[in-house]
Amino acid sequence: MTTRPTYRYLRGYALDPGFSTRLDTAAINEVVYRIPFEPLAPGPRGEYLDVIDVDPASGCWYEPVDLREEEIASQHGLSPSEGLPQFHQQLVYCSAMKTIRHFEQALGRKIIWFPRFNPRRKPDDDPSTSMWEYVQHLRIHPHAIRDANAYYDPDKTALLFGYFDAANEFYGANLPGGLVFTCLSPDIVAHETTHAILDSIHHRYIEDTNPDVAAFHEGFADIVALLQRFTFRELVQDQLSRSSGRLDGDNVLGALATQFGEALEGNRGALRSMIGTRDETGNWVPYIPNPSDYATNFEAHDRGAVLVATVFDAFQRIYTFRTRDLFRIASNGTGVLPKGSISPDLVARLAREAEEIAGHFLHICIRALDYCPPVDITFGDYFRALITADVDIAPEDETGYRVALIEAFRARGIFPHGVNMLSVDSLRWTKPVFTEEQRHSLEFLAGKLQPHVAALVATQDRREVFDLSQKAQAMLHELLLGKAPIYGPQEWESFLNKLGLTSLPLDQLFGETGKGLKFRVAKGQSTSVMVPPIEVHTVRPAFRAGREGRQIEQVLMTLTQTVRVDIGTKKEPNEIVFRGGCSLIFGLGNLNSAEYVVSKSIKSYERYRAQVDYITGESGESPDLTMYADGRERRLNFQLLHRT
Repeated sequence: MTTRPTYRYLRGYALDPGFSTRLDTAAINEVVYRIPFEPLAPGPRGEYLDVIDVDPASGCWYEPVDLREEEIASQHGLSPSEGLPQFHQQLVYCSAMKTIRHFEQALGRKIIWFPRFNPRRKPDDDPSTSMWEYVQHLRIHPHAIRDANAYYDPDKTALLFGYFDAANEFYGANLPGGLVFTCLSPDIVAHETTHAILDSIHHRYIEDTNPDVAAFHEGFADIVALLQRFTFRELVQDQLSRSSGRLDGDNVLGALATQFGEALEGNRGALRSMIGTRDETGNWVPYIPNPSDYATNFEAHDRGAVLVATVFDAFQRIYTFRTRDLFRIASNGTGVLPKGSISPDLVARLAREAEEIAGHFLHICIRALDYCPPVDITFGDYFRALITADVDIAPEDETGYRVALIEAFRARGIFPHGVNMLSVDSLRWTKPVFTEEQRHSLEFLAGKLQPHVAALVATQDRREVFDLSQKAQAMLHELLLGKAPIYGPQEWESFLNKLGLTSLPLDQLFGETGKGLKFRVAKGQSTSVMVPPIEVHTVRPAFRAGREGRQIEQVLMTLTQTVRVDIGTKKEPNEIVFRGGCSLIFGLGNLNSAEYVVSKSIKSYERYRAQVDYITGESGESPDLTMYADGRERRLNFQLLHRT
């Protein structure tokens, strides 16, 4: 009897391919990825990914790699090669699967791609039937476009990677005028895969409602790519050895997509560096946090870089704190190492610490997504989500991760609304308080949902998870439409308000302040007496484990409402889509009581006005509208957003 292996080992790059042609980095750039084993078809095509290698620009179709072939499997996959399309296919599969694996470990559940809406699919008499169709694969096209670009296309559920001619002047490791393939950068692959995963978790974050939304998508994707680097121990050891054990020194650990940046006109070096830069004389200058960083950067990538630098700063603070004893031992108590190379033993210990800390921060950052509101994300919301998610999974925080995050966010002027002080207790989302009647309603909803949640817990099949979740969402939707056993309309409205929702007609949404506004619940509808329909987006269990060995079991639900408001301008956009709702977190063993309700109120006129001012440019914070101009509710257009 043959036992299926646990992992598949495949060769690839730790950094961009250019580092393999540099004598000082060639030995550490070619690494072996350890990917959870799964049956694969040529492509590779597995459970999550389908690599399709067609090159429209040159009219080529490249033979798909078959990682099951004995000659390939016996040597840990194809040898790294810039000129071999089959290796390109292998590398995008490795990098994307590595990213998916980190998300599943941190979130404690399977990744399900955002479903595809099929208007031709009509629901039958079964209320659980949905017009949303399951999407099994994220399609990856390694040579999709002849352009210095790579992007996630939510309509196609696909990642499209470009290739282009490098600048003609000599810079870095690129051949002047030679081809550069974005699919060969693990950073870029991880970045684009993260966009797809984030879209599957919070689909409304694709709507540009405030200056932080596009920046969060960009910054969060960079955070994942950056922290994943620290899983390559040989790379970390090499770079720490060169910088005498310092993370803020001149090394590649904080610089993303180096080859891509060097190949562009103007020689931009690393596309985004989070540690520092070189001055006019060529000396390395570390970045110093500034409280105005957040307040003065509005372009999506610049603002996103502030978020990345903040998380990396917190990571550096913990690394420095946890390695102080090692530096004291190595320096006879002074803490200052002598000039020259440091001990290989010290390098190995420092690298293990850096790898462990980076892994913890990566999981903290990913887990926080479940503690974010489902719409209109801000950096302040994410800050509070980071703290809350970490308190749940690691109550003691003996090594100070949360304090490091508070210091780093404060240093860059990122402060959340609605808190009186920057303490852990103040930043943590507060527990919801319900009346006795509202608790009865929660108990009623929990009793109805319990069988659906039990069925979800019992399966690991992604298709079954999707189908069962759709049924649970449909039942919860029907229960909410029926108002459950709430006692009277006022009590029902009070209950919904705690979830960021309302049962009021549109013309009463903002009270007297909103008199005269023209509302719709869908395009073409002008009535103001309708109640915004409640949408149920998520019902999923999650099983999480943290750095203190603590395990928690939760059930996640997200609810939203949507209205359209005519904003009275003669130019586009002349109406906005305004949403409210909440992320609900329950303990798996106690669905009767919500642990957290993270909400954005549909009744908030202040938030509505802020969105209008942002979209119309009145706030002075709107970036170039062409970055988002795809004509549908100001959705982020990643192709335009990523164009250099």
